[in-house]
Amino acid sequence: MRLSLNFTLILLLTLAVGSVLNAEEAKPAPKNKKAAPKVEAKEGKKAPKKEAAEKNPLPPKKEDGNKDKADGKDEDQEGGKTEEKEVKTHKVEKGPIEVTVKVSGIIEGKKSTPLAMDLLRWADLLVVKSVPHGTEVKKGNVLVELDTRTLRKKIEELEMGMPLKHLDLEAARLNLETLQKTTPIALEKARKAKMQAEEDFAYFEDVSRPMREKDAEQDVKQVREYLAYAEEELNQLRKMYEADDLTEETEEIILRRAENTVNDYRWMLEQSEERSRRTLNTLIPREHESLQRSLLETQLNWRANEKSLPDALKKAELEFRAKTHEMVESEKSLEEHRRDLDALTVRAPHDGIVYLGMSQRGKWTTASTVERKLIPGGKLTMREIFMTVVDPSNPELILSISENQLADLEVGQAAAVKLTSDPEAEISGKVASLSRVPYADNTFSGVIQLSKGDPDAVLFPGMKAEAEITVYKNPGALLIPSKAVKKEGEKEIVTLKGGAERVIETGRASDGNVEVLKGLKVGEEIELSAKPADDAPEKADPKEEKK
Repeated sequence: MRLSLNFTLILLLTLAVGSVLNAEEAKPAPKNKKAAPKVEAKEGKKAPKKEAAEKNPLPPKKEDGNKDKADGKDEDQEGGKTEEKEVKTHKVEKGPIEVTVKVSGIIEGKKSTPLAMDLLRWADLLVVKSVPHGTEVKKGNVLVELDTRTLRKKIEELEMGMPLKHLDLEAARLNLETLQKTTPIALEKARKAKMQAEEDFAYFEDVSRPMREKDAEQDVKQVREYLAYAEEELNQLRKMYEADDLTEETEEIILRRAENTVNDYRWMLEQSEERSRRTLNTLIPREHESLQRSLLETQLNWRANEKSLPDALKKAELEFRAKTHEMVESEKSLEEHRRDLDALTVRAPHDGIVYLGMSQRGKWTTASTVERKLIPGGKLTMREIFMTVVDPSNPELILSISENQLADLEVGQAAAVKLTSDPEAEISGKVASLSRVPYADNTFSGVIQLSKGDPDAVLFPGMKAEAEITVYKNPGALLIPSKAVKKEGEKEIVTLKGGAERVIETGRASDGNVEVLKGLKVGEEIELSAKPADDAPEKADPKEEKK
Protein backbone atom coordinates (compact mmCIF):
# COMPACT_ATOMS: atom_id res chain seq x y z
CA MET A 1 0.00 0.00 0.00
CA ARG A 2 2.84 2.38 0.88
CA LEU A 3 4.65 1.55 -2.35
CA SER A 4 1.67 2.34 -4.56
CA LEU A 5 1.19 5.60 -2.66
CA ASN A 6 4.80 6.58 -3.30
CA PHE A 7 4.49 5.71 -6.97
CA THR A 8 1.35 7.84 -7.26
CA LEU A 9 3.06 10.82 -5.63
CA ILE A 10 6.05 10.56 -7.98
CA LEU A 11 3.78 10.41 -10.98
CA LEU A 12 1.82 13.49 -9.90
CA LEU A 13 5.01 15.45 -9.25
CA THR A 14 6.34 14.53 -12.69
CA LEU A 15 3.16 15.71 -14.39
CA ALA A 16 3.17 18.94 -12.43
CA VAL A 17 6.77 19.72 -13.29
CA GLY A 18 6.10 19.04 -16.97
CA SER A 19 3.14 21.41 -16.96
CA VAL A 20 5.18 24.19 -15.36
CA LEU A 21 8.02 23.76 -17.85
CA ASN A 22 5.66 23.87 -20.80
CA ALA A 23 3.98 27.00 -19.54
CA GLU A 24 7.14 28.92 -18.63
CA GLU A 25 9.76 27.63 -21.12
CA ALA A 26 10.69 31.22 -22.10
CA LYS A 27 11.44 32.28 -18.53
CA PRO A 28 14.86 31.82 -16.97
CA ALA A 29 15.23 28.99 -14.56
CA PRO A 30 15.11 29.80 -10.84
CA LYS A 31 18.42 30.36 -9.16
CA ASN A 32 17.93 27.55 -6.73
CA LYS A 33 17.38 24.96 -9.47
CA LYS A 34 19.95 23.20 -11.67
CA ALA A 35 20.05 24.57 -15.24
CA ALA A 36 21.14 22.92 -18.52
CA PRO A 37 24.66 23.74 -19.82
CA LYS A 38 23.25 25.88 -22.60
CA VAL A 39 21.25 28.14 -20.22
CA GLU A 40 24.17 28.32 -17.83
CA ALA A 41 26.41 29.57 -20.63
CA LYS A 42 24.00 32.43 -21.30
CA GLU A 43 23.73 33.50 -17.65
CA GLY A 44 27.42 33.30 -16.90
CA LYS A 45 30.30 35.30 -18.29
CA LYS A 46 30.53 35.68 -22.05
CA ALA A 47 32.93 33.31 -23.77
CA PRO A 48 35.97 34.87 -25.56
CA LYS A 49 36.09 35.09 -29.37
CA LYS A 50 37.08 31.90 -31.12
CA GLU A 51 39.01 31.04 -34.28
CA ALA A 52 37.47 31.57 -37.76
CA ALA A 53 36.47 27.91 -37.81
CA GLU A 54 34.17 28.46 -34.73
CA LYS A 55 32.18 31.40 -36.18
CA ASN A 56 29.74 29.24 -38.15
CA PRO A 57 28.66 26.37 -35.89
CA LEU A 58 26.21 23.82 -37.13
CA PRO A 59 22.51 24.27 -36.10
CA PRO A 60 21.65 22.57 -32.81
CA LYS A 61 19.70 19.36 -32.71
CA LYS A 62 16.35 19.18 -30.88
CA GLU A 63 16.63 18.03 -27.33
CA ASP A 64 14.82 15.00 -26.08
CA GLY A 65 12.60 16.09 -23.18
CA ASN A 66 13.15 12.78 -21.41
CA LYS A 67 17.00 13.09 -21.28
CA ASP A 68 19.35 15.47 -19.54
CA LYS A 69 22.38 15.88 -21.87
CA ALA A 70 24.29 18.17 -19.57
CA ASP A 71 24.99 15.58 -16.93
CA GLY A 72 24.48 12.48 -19.09
CA LYS A 73 21.85 10.96 -16.80
CA ASP A 74 18.76 8.92 -17.84
CA GLU A 75 15.79 8.46 -15.62
CA ASP A 76 14.15 5.11 -15.74
CA GLN A 77 10.49 5.97 -15.17
CA GLU A 78 9.58 2.38 -14.50
CA GLY A 79 12.41 1.45 -12.20
CA GLY A 80 13.12 4.84 -10.72
CA LYS A 81 16.89 4.39 -11.29
CA THR A 82 19.36 6.87 -12.83
CA GLU A 83 22.04 5.50 -15.34
CA GLU A 84 25.20 7.56 -16.35
CA LYS A 85 27.06 7.02 -19.71
CA GLU A 86 30.83 7.61 -19.68
CA VAL A 87 32.15 9.57 -22.76
CA LYS A 88 35.90 9.26 -23.51
CA THR A 89 37.65 12.53 -24.29
CA HIS A 90 41.04 13.56 -25.63
CA LYS A 91 43.01 16.70 -24.84
CA VAL A 92 44.46 18.39 -27.94
CA GLU A 93 48.25 18.49 -27.77
CA LYS A 94 51.22 19.03 -30.05
CA GLY A 95 53.35 16.18 -31.20
CA PRO A 96 55.40 14.85 -34.14
CA ILE A 97 53.80 13.40 -37.26
CA GLU A 98 55.61 11.65 -40.08
CA VAL A 99 54.06 10.31 -43.30
CA THR A 100 55.95 7.72 -45.35
CA VAL A 101 55.42 5.94 -48.66
CA LYS A 102 56.73 2.42 -49.27
CA VAL A 103 58.03 1.76 -52.78
CA SER A 104 59.74 -1.34 -54.15
CA GLY A 105 62.77 -1.23 -56.40
CA ILE A 106 65.90 -2.93 -57.69
CA ILE A 107 69.53 -2.03 -56.99
CA GLU A 108 71.58 -0.73 -59.91
CA GLY A 109 75.05 0.69 -60.29
CA LYS A 110 75.11 4.37 -61.08
CA LYS A 111 78.09 3.76 -63.34
CA SER A 112 77.26 1.00 -65.81
CA THR A 113 78.34 0.57 -69.41
CA PRO A 114 76.31 -1.56 -71.82
CA LEU A 115 78.41 -3.28 -74.49
CA ALA A 116 77.24 -3.87 -78.07
CA MET A 117 79.05 -4.63 -81.32
CA ASP A 118 78.66 -1.44 -83.31
CA LEU A 119 81.26 -2.07 -86.02
CA LEU A 120 81.89 0.21 -88.98
CA ARG A 121 82.26 -2.33 -91.84
CA TRP A 122 82.32 -5.88 -90.53
CA ALA A 123 79.24 -7.90 -89.59
CA ASP A 124 80.45 -11.51 -89.15
CA LEU A 125 80.53 -11.79 -85.34
CA LEU A 126 81.52 -15.37 -84.53
CA VAL A 127 82.29 -15.89 -80.84
CA VAL A 128 85.53 -17.63 -79.89
CA LYS A 129 85.30 -17.21 -76.10
CA SER A 130 83.79 -14.93 -73.45
CA VAL A 131 83.91 -14.44 -69.68
CA PRO A 132 80.99 -15.84 -67.65
CA HIS A 133 78.24 -13.86 -65.92
CA GLY A 134 79.28 -12.27 -62.60
CA THR A 135 83.00 -12.04 -63.40
CA GLU A 136 84.82 -9.21 -61.63
CA VAL A 137 87.02 -7.41 -64.15
CA LYS A 138 89.50 -4.55 -64.29
CA LYS A 139 89.64 -1.89 -66.95
CA GLY A 140 91.19 -3.34 -70.14
CA ASN A 141 90.51 -7.01 -69.35
CA VAL A 142 89.35 -9.08 -72.34
CA LEU A 143 85.65 -9.90 -72.09
CA VAL A 144 84.84 -11.42 -75.51
CA GLU A 145 87.04 -12.62 -78.37
CA LEU A 146 85.55 -12.94 -81.88
CA ASP A 147 86.91 -14.75 -84.95
CA THR A 148 89.24 -12.45 -86.96
CA ARG A 149 90.53 -14.72 -89.77
CA THR A 150 88.11 -13.62 -92.50
CA LEU A 151 88.53 -9.98 -91.59
CA ARG A 152 92.32 -10.19 -91.77
CA LYS A 153 92.07 -11.63 -95.29
CA LYS A 154 89.76 -8.77 -96.30
CA ILE A 155 92.26 -6.22 -95.00
CA GLU A 156 95.06 -7.84 -97.05
CA GLU A 157 92.96 -7.58 -100.25
CA LEU A 158 92.28 -3.90 -99.60
CA GLU A 159 95.97 -3.21 -99.02
CA MET A 160 96.93 -4.94 -102.30
CA GLY A 161 94.47 -2.85 -104.34
CA MET A 162 95.65 0.50 -103.03
CA PRO A 163 98.67 1.02 -105.45
CA LEU A 164 96.45 0.53 -108.55
CA LYS A 165 93.96 3.03 -107.21
CA HIS A 166 96.79 5.52 -106.70
CA LEU A 167 97.84 5.12 -110.37
CA ASP A 168 94.28 5.57 -111.63
CA LEU A 169 93.93 8.70 -109.57
CA GLU A 170 97.20 10.12 -110.93
CA ALA A 171 96.18 9.42 -114.55
CA ALA A 172 92.84 11.15 -114.00
CA ARG A 173 94.64 14.12 -112.49
CA LEU A 174 97.01 14.47 -115.48
CA ASN A 175 94.14 14.18 -117.97
CA LEU A 176 92.24 16.88 -116.14
CA GLU A 177 95.22 19.23 -116.06
CA THR A 178 95.80 18.73 -119.82
CA LEU A 179 92.19 19.42 -120.72
CA GLN A 180 92.11 22.44 -118.48
CA LYS A 181 94.96 23.93 -120.58
CA THR A 182 93.96 22.72 -124.09
CA THR A 183 90.21 23.27 -123.96
CA PRO A 184 90.41 27.08 -124.12
CA ILE A 185 92.94 26.86 -126.99
CA ALA A 186 90.82 24.40 -128.97
CA LEU A 187 87.72 26.53 -128.47
CA GLU A 188 89.53 29.63 -129.69
CA LYS A 189 90.94 27.78 -132.72
CA ALA A 190 87.50 26.49 -133.71
CA ARG A 191 86.03 29.95 -133.28
CA LYS A 192 88.68 31.52 -135.53
CA ALA A 193 88.31 28.79 -138.16
CA LYS A 194 84.58 29.48 -138.28
CA MET A 195 85.16 33.18 -138.63
CA GLN A 196 87.74 32.69 -141.43
CA ALA A 197 85.41 30.35 -143.32
CA GLU A 198 82.62 32.87 -143.09
CA GLU A 199 84.93 35.66 -144.29
CA ASP A 200 86.29 33.55 -147.18
CA PHE A 201 82.84 32.57 -148.34
CA ALA A 202 81.56 36.12 -148.13
CA TYR A 203 84.62 37.43 -150.02
CA PHE A 204 84.20 34.79 -152.71
CA GLU A 205 80.58 35.66 -153.27
CA ASP A 206 81.10 39.40 -153.08
CA VAL A 207 84.45 39.79 -154.87
CA SER A 208 86.18 36.70 -156.20
CA ARG A 209 83.33 35.13 -158.09
CA PRO A 210 82.22 38.27 -159.93
CA MET A 211 85.84 39.08 -160.80
CA ARG A 212 86.59 35.60 -162.04
CA GLU A 213 83.44 35.47 -164.10
CA LYS A 214 84.27 38.87 -165.57
CA ASP A 215 87.90 37.83 -166.11
CA ALA A 216 86.80 34.75 -168.04
CA GLU A 217 84.52 36.80 -170.21
CA GLN A 218 87.14 39.49 -170.63
CA ASP A 219 89.78 36.95 -171.66
CA VAL A 220 87.55 35.68 -174.46
CA LYS A 221 86.71 39.15 -175.50
CA GLN A 222 90.36 40.20 -175.56
CA VAL A 223 91.43 37.22 -177.66
CA ARG A 224 88.52 37.80 -180.01
CA GLU A 225 89.65 41.38 -180.48
CA TYR A 226 93.23 40.32 -181.06
CA LEU A 227 91.96 37.88 -183.69
CA ALA A 228 89.93 40.58 -185.33
CA TYR A 229 92.96 42.87 -185.44
CA ALA A 230 95.10 40.11 -186.96
CA GLU A 231 92.49 39.25 -189.57
CA GLU A 232 92.12 42.93 -190.49
CA GLU A 233 95.83 43.32 -190.82
CA LEU A 234 96.05 40.19 -193.00
CA ASN A 235 93.30 41.42 -195.27
CA GLN A 236 95.02 44.79 -195.67
CA LEU A 237 98.30 43.16 -196.54
CA ARG A 238 96.68 40.98 -199.16
CA LYS A 239 94.96 43.91 -200.78
CA MET A 240 98.13 45.88 -200.86
CA TYR A 241 100.20 43.12 -202.33
CA GLU A 242 97.62 42.11 -204.90
CA ALA A 243 97.58 45.65 -206.35
CA ASP A 244 101.31 45.39 -207.32
CA ASP A 245 100.74 42.23 -209.32
CA LEU A 246 104.03 41.18 -208.04
CA THR A 247 104.71 39.11 -205.00
CA GLU A 248 108.12 39.31 -203.62
CA GLU A 249 109.58 36.93 -201.14
CA THR A 250 109.43 39.45 -198.35
CA GLU A 251 105.78 40.02 -198.96
CA GLU A 252 105.12 36.32 -198.88
CA ILE A 253 106.89 36.06 -195.57
CA ILE A 254 104.88 38.91 -194.15
CA LEU A 255 101.63 37.43 -195.40
CA ARG A 256 102.53 34.04 -194.01
CA ARG A 257 103.38 35.57 -190.66
CA ALA A 258 100.07 37.43 -190.64
CA GLU A 259 98.21 34.26 -191.51
CA ASN A 260 99.98 32.39 -188.71
CA THR A 261 99.13 35.16 -186.26
CA VAL A 262 95.49 34.94 -187.30
CA ASN A 263 95.56 31.17 -186.84
CA ASP A 264 97.22 31.55 -183.44
CA TYR A 265 94.59 33.98 -182.27
CA ARG A 266 91.88 31.72 -183.54
CA TRP A 267 93.38 28.92 -181.52
CA MET A 268 93.74 31.21 -178.51
CA LEU A 269 90.15 32.30 -178.92
CA GLU A 270 89.03 28.71 -178.99
CA GLN A 271 91.02 27.98 -175.87
CA SER A 272 89.81 31.11 -174.13
CA GLU A 273 86.21 30.31 -174.91
CA GLU A 274 86.69 26.79 -173.58
CA ARG A 275 88.45 28.03 -170.40
CA SER A 276 85.78 30.65 -169.92
CA ARG A 277 83.02 28.09 -170.25
CA ARG A 278 84.76 25.75 -167.78
CA THR A 279 85.48 28.55 -165.39
CA LEU A 280 81.97 29.89 -165.50
CA ASN A 281 80.15 26.59 -165.64
CA THR A 282 82.37 24.28 -163.58
CA LEU A 283 85.25 25.78 -161.63
CA ILE A 284 83.49 28.75 -160.11
CA PRO A 285 80.39 26.71 -159.07
CA ARG A 286 82.65 24.03 -157.63
CA GLU A 287 84.66 26.53 -155.64
CA HIS A 288 81.46 28.13 -154.42
CA GLU A 289 80.14 24.78 -153.34
CA SER A 290 83.43 23.87 -151.67
CA LEU A 291 83.60 27.12 -149.77
CA GLN A 292 79.97 26.78 -148.75
CA ARG A 293 80.53 23.23 -147.55
CA SER A 294 83.68 24.22 -145.70
CA LEU A 295 81.81 27.05 -144.05
CA LEU A 296 79.02 24.69 -142.96
CA GLU A 297 81.53 22.14 -141.64
CA THR A 298 83.40 24.82 -139.78
CA GLN A 299 80.19 26.13 -138.22
CA LEU A 300 79.12 22.65 -137.23
CA ASN A 301 82.56 21.94 -135.82
CA TRP A 302 82.43 25.15 -133.84
CA ARG A 303 79.04 24.33 -132.43
CA ALA A 304 80.17 20.81 -131.56
CA ASN A 305 83.36 22.05 -129.96
CA GLU A 306 81.46 24.62 -127.99
CA LYS A 307 79.57 21.75 -126.28
CA SER A 308 81.96 18.82 -126.49
CA LEU A 309 85.12 20.54 -125.27
CA PRO A 310 83.57 21.92 -122.05
CA ASP A 311 81.76 18.61 -121.57
CA ALA A 312 85.01 16.74 -121.97
CA LEU A 313 86.60 19.02 -119.40
CA LYS A 314 83.68 18.55 -117.03
CA LYS A 315 83.81 14.79 -117.56
CA ALA A 316 87.49 14.80 -116.72
CA GLU A 317 86.75 16.80 -113.59
CA LEU A 318 84.03 14.34 -112.59
CA GLU A 319 86.28 11.37 -113.28
CA PHE A 320 89.03 12.92 -111.21
CA ARG A 321 86.56 13.66 -108.42
CA ALA A 322 85.20 10.12 -108.61
CA LYS A 323 88.69 8.67 -108.51
CA THR A 324 89.54 10.91 -105.59
CA HIS A 325 86.38 9.85 -103.74
CA GLU A 326 87.08 6.22 -104.56
CA MET A 327 90.58 6.63 -103.21
CA VAL A 328 89.34 8.31 -100.04
CA GLU A 329 86.69 5.62 -99.58
CA SER A 330 89.25 2.89 -100.11
CA GLU A 331 91.55 4.42 -97.53
CA LYS A 332 88.60 4.93 -95.17
CA SER A 333 87.41 1.37 -95.71
CA LEU A 334 90.87 0.03 -95.01
CA GLU A 335 91.16 2.12 -91.85
CA GLU A 336 87.67 1.15 -90.61
CA HIS A 337 88.32 -2.54 -91.27
CA ARG A 338 91.48 -2.19 -89.19
CA ARG A 339 89.44 -0.58 -86.39
CA ASP A 340 86.87 -3.37 -86.64
CA LEU A 341 89.70 -5.86 -86.27
CA ASP A 342 90.69 -4.24 -82.97
CA ALA A 343 87.02 -4.08 -81.86
CA LEU A 344 86.58 -7.84 -82.33
CA THR A 345 88.41 -8.15 -79.02
CA VAL A 346 86.01 -6.63 -76.48
CA ARG A 347 87.66 -5.14 -73.40
CA ALA A 348 86.26 -3.84 -70.10
CA PRO A 349 85.73 -0.04 -70.23
CA HIS A 350 86.21 0.26 -66.44
CA ASP A 351 86.40 -1.80 -63.27
CA GLY A 352 83.24 -3.64 -62.34
CA ILE A 353 81.19 -6.81 -62.59
CA VAL A 354 80.07 -8.45 -65.83
CA TYR A 355 76.31 -8.89 -66.25
CA LEU A 356 74.94 -10.68 -69.31
CA GLY A 357 72.37 -8.76 -71.36
CA MET A 358 70.93 -5.34 -70.69
CA SER A 359 69.15 -3.78 -67.73
CA GLN A 360 65.65 -2.35 -68.08
CA ARG A 361 64.56 -0.56 -64.90
CA GLY A 362 66.89 -2.80 -62.89
CA LYS A 363 65.80 -6.08 -64.52
CA TRP A 364 68.19 -8.07 -66.71
CA THR A 365 65.61 -8.95 -69.34
CA THR A 366 67.85 -10.28 -72.13
CA ALA A 367 70.33 -12.33 -70.09
CA SER A 368 68.96 -15.73 -71.11
CA THR A 369 68.90 -14.75 -74.80
CA VAL A 370 72.48 -13.50 -75.09
CA GLU A 371 73.87 -16.29 -72.90
CA ARG A 372 73.22 -18.76 -75.72
CA LYS A 373 74.97 -16.46 -78.22
CA LEU A 374 78.12 -16.05 -76.10
CA ILE A 375 79.10 -19.71 -76.18
CA PRO A 376 82.02 -20.64 -78.53
CA GLY A 377 80.64 -20.82 -82.06
CA GLY A 378 77.71 -18.55 -81.29
CA LYS A 379 77.02 -15.39 -83.28
CA LEU A 380 76.31 -11.95 -81.94
CA THR A 381 74.01 -9.44 -83.61
CA MET A 382 75.07 -5.93 -84.50
CA ARG A 383 74.01 -3.27 -81.99
CA GLU A 384 72.60 -5.85 -79.58
CA ILE A 385 73.64 -5.27 -75.96
CA PHE A 386 75.20 -8.56 -74.94
CA MET A 387 77.00 -7.46 -71.74
CA THR A 388 76.93 -4.69 -69.18
CA VAL A 389 79.89 -3.83 -66.97
CA VAL A 390 78.55 -2.42 -63.70
CA ASP A 391 80.56 -0.59 -61.06
CA PRO A 392 78.98 -1.66 -57.69
CA SER A 393 80.82 0.97 -55.64
CA ASN A 394 78.16 3.66 -56.22
CA PRO A 395 74.75 1.91 -56.06
CA GLU A 396 71.31 3.43 -56.56
CA LEU A 397 67.79 2.08 -56.23
CA ILE A 398 65.56 2.11 -59.31
CA LEU A 399 61.95 2.47 -58.16
CA SER A 400 58.71 1.26 -59.68
CA ILE A 401 56.11 3.80 -58.54
CA SER A 402 52.33 3.70 -58.85
CA GLU A 403 50.42 6.81 -59.88
CA ASN A 404 48.95 7.21 -56.37
CA GLN A 405 52.40 7.09 -54.77
CA LEU A 406 53.89 9.55 -57.27
CA ALA A 407 51.68 12.41 -56.03
CA ASP A 408 53.51 12.59 -52.66
CA LEU A 409 57.07 12.09 -53.91
CA GLU A 410 59.56 14.88 -54.55
CA VAL A 411 63.26 15.02 -55.36
CA GLY A 412 65.37 15.36 -52.23
CA GLN A 413 63.09 13.40 -49.84
CA ALA A 414 64.87 11.11 -47.37
CA ALA A 415 64.42 7.35 -47.61
CA ALA A 416 65.20 4.29 -45.51
CA VAL A 417 66.05 1.27 -47.66
CA LYS A 418 65.55 -2.35 -46.62
CA LEU A 419 67.19 -5.11 -48.67
CA THR A 420 65.22 -8.26 -49.38
CA SER A 421 68.41 -10.28 -48.91
CA ASP A 422 69.35 -8.54 -45.64
CA PRO A 423 66.35 -6.88 -43.90
CA GLU A 424 68.46 -5.98 -40.85
CA ALA A 425 70.91 -3.81 -42.84
CA GLU A 426 70.44 -0.09 -42.26
CA ILE A 427 70.77 1.80 -45.54
CA SER A 428 69.69 5.38 -46.10
CA GLY A 429 69.33 7.51 -49.20
CA LYS A 430 67.38 10.29 -50.84
CA VAL A 431 65.24 10.65 -53.95
CA ALA A 432 67.56 11.75 -56.77
CA SER A 433 65.12 11.85 -59.69
CA LEU A 434 61.51 11.15 -60.64
CA SER A 435 59.92 10.53 -64.02
CA ARG A 436 56.41 11.84 -64.66
CA VAL A 437 56.05 9.82 -67.89
CA PRO A 438 54.39 6.41 -67.33
CA TYR A 439 55.61 3.13 -68.77
CA ALA A 440 53.38 0.61 -70.55
CA ASP A 441 52.35 -0.96 -67.23
CA ASN A 442 51.18 2.46 -65.93
CA THR A 443 54.02 2.71 -63.43
CA PHE A 444 56.58 5.47 -63.11
CA SER A 445 60.32 5.36 -62.56
CA GLY A 446 62.39 7.02 -59.87
CA VAL A 447 65.93 6.83 -58.50
CA ILE A 448 67.13 6.82 -54.89
CA GLN A 449 70.79 7.62 -54.40
CA LEU A 450 72.05 5.30 -51.67
CA SER A 451 74.53 6.11 -48.93
CA LYS A 452 75.81 2.85 -47.52
CA GLY A 453 75.30 3.26 -43.78
CA ASP A 454 75.84 -0.37 -42.79
CA PRO A 455 79.42 -1.43 -43.60
CA ASP A 456 78.42 -5.10 -43.57
CA ALA A 457 75.58 -4.65 -46.06
CA VAL A 458 76.15 -6.33 -49.42
CA LEU A 459 74.78 -4.32 -52.36
CA PHE A 460 74.90 -5.74 -55.86
CA PRO A 461 72.96 -4.62 -58.94
CA GLY A 462 69.88 -6.74 -59.47
CA MET A 463 69.04 -7.16 -55.76
CA LYS A 464 65.51 -6.28 -54.67
CA ALA A 465 64.82 -3.70 -51.97
CA GLU A 466 62.03 -1.65 -50.46
CA ALA A 467 62.31 2.07 -49.73
CA GLU A 468 60.32 3.88 -47.06
CA ILE A 469 60.30 7.50 -48.20
CA THR A 470 59.41 10.28 -45.76
CA VAL A 471 57.02 12.49 -47.71
CA TYR A 472 55.89 14.68 -44.78
CA LYS A 473 57.29 15.51 -41.35
CA ASN A 474 56.14 18.02 -38.71
CA PRO A 475 57.62 17.72 -35.20
CA GLY A 476 55.18 20.26 -33.70
CA ALA A 477 51.87 19.30 -35.25
CA LEU A 478 48.51 19.72 -33.49
CA LEU A 479 47.35 16.10 -33.32
CA ILE A 480 44.05 14.39 -32.58
CA PRO A 481 42.92 10.78 -33.14
CA SER A 482 41.51 10.18 -36.61
CA LYS A 483 38.42 8.48 -35.18
CA ALA A 484 37.37 11.74 -33.50
CA VAL A 485 36.73 13.37 -36.92
CA LYS A 486 33.54 12.82 -38.86
CA LYS A 487 32.66 13.97 -42.36
CA GLU A 488 29.55 15.83 -43.42
CA GLY A 489 29.89 16.53 -47.11
CA GLU A 490 33.10 18.50 -47.49
CA LYS A 491 33.14 19.51 -43.81
CA GLU A 492 35.28 17.87 -41.15
CA ILE A 493 33.71 18.03 -37.69
CA VAL A 494 34.78 17.17 -34.14
CA THR A 495 32.64 17.05 -30.99
CA LEU A 496 33.92 19.12 -28.10
CA LYS A 497 33.66 17.98 -24.52
CA GLY A 498 30.14 18.83 -23.49
CA GLY A 499 28.58 17.95 -26.86
CA ALA A 500 29.19 21.05 -28.99
CA GLU A 501 30.40 20.46 -32.56
CA ARG A 502 33.06 22.42 -34.42
CA VAL A 503 34.22 22.53 -38.04
CA ILE A 504 37.96 22.00 -38.41
CA GLU A 505 40.51 21.69 -41.19
CA THR A 506 42.87 18.73 -41.17
CA GLY A 507 46.18 17.97 -42.82
CA ARG A 508 48.12 14.71 -43.05
CA ALA A 509 47.24 11.53 -41.16
CA SER A 510 49.52 8.80 -39.84
CA ASP A 511 49.41 6.00 -37.24
CA GLY A 512 45.80 6.72 -36.26
CA ASN A 513 46.37 10.45 -35.73
CA VAL A 514 45.51 13.39 -37.95
CA GLU A 515 47.08 16.84 -38.09
CA VAL A 516 44.74 19.76 -37.30
CA LEU A 517 45.44 22.91 -39.32
CA LYS A 518 42.52 25.08 -38.20
CA GLY A 519 39.68 24.95 -35.66
CA LEU A 520 41.34 23.66 -32.46
CA LYS A 521 43.87 24.85 -29.91
CA VAL A 522 46.22 23.14 -27.51
CA GLY A 523 44.42 22.11 -24.33
CA GLU A 524 40.92 21.81 -25.75
CA GLU A 525 39.15 18.51 -25.14
CA ILE A 526 37.21 16.59 -27.72
CA GLU A 527 35.15 13.43 -27.63
CA LEU A 528 36.92 10.46 -29.20
CA SER A 529 33.98 8.70 -30.82
CA ALA A 530 32.48 10.82 -33.59
CA LYS A 531 28.66 10.64 -33.26
CA PRO A 532 26.45 10.13 -36.31
CA ALA A 533 24.95 13.25 -37.86
CA ASP A 534 21.38 12.37 -36.77
CA ASP A 535 22.38 11.99 -33.09
CA ALA A 536 24.82 14.91 -32.99
CA PRO A 537 24.35 17.18 -29.93
CA GLU A 538 23.42 20.80 -30.18
CA LYS A 539 26.53 22.90 -30.78
CA ALA A 540 27.23 25.83 -28.49
CA ASP A 541 27.33 29.33 -29.86
CA PRO A 542 31.02 30.27 -30.30
CA LYS A 543 30.38 33.66 -28.64
CA GLU A 544 28.85 32.00 -25.59
CA GLU A 545 31.16 28.95 -25.42
CA LYS A 546 33.72 28.94 -22.65
CA LYS A 547 37.25 27.78 -23.18
